[in-house]
Amino acid sequence: MPLPTVKFAYLETIHSPFSGLPAEVDDEPNQKDPTLLFAYHGDAGLYAYISPRLLDVLEDDGEETDPLELAHGLQIDGGLIFIVDTDWNGLNYYGFAPEESKLTFMPGSWR
Repeated sequence: MPLPTVKFAYLETIHSPFSGLPAEVDDEPNQKDPTLLFAYHGDAGLYAYISPRLLDVLEDDGEETDPLELAHGLQIDGGLIFIVDTDWNGLNYYGFAPEESKLTFMPGSWR
């Protein structure tokens, strides 16, 4: 079952629904937030951050994995993905999961 996605337009700082910490600090991903799995910047078409926790379950470095493929292939109890319309900067994707949750990835499960 794919992770739930929540799509909304927002121009301010995104915060983790689990830790309450900002997903980005000084325009950089908040690597100190254990609940942030990834940050994908749509305008640049690349991942700004992929957590070590997520890298452990991916088959490669994740850089070539579409953020929607992650949404469909990740299996995480309580996890979710924010798809944030940042207006002229396009869509940014943020993956979050409770710190204690188990992650698994089933590639190709969305096709």
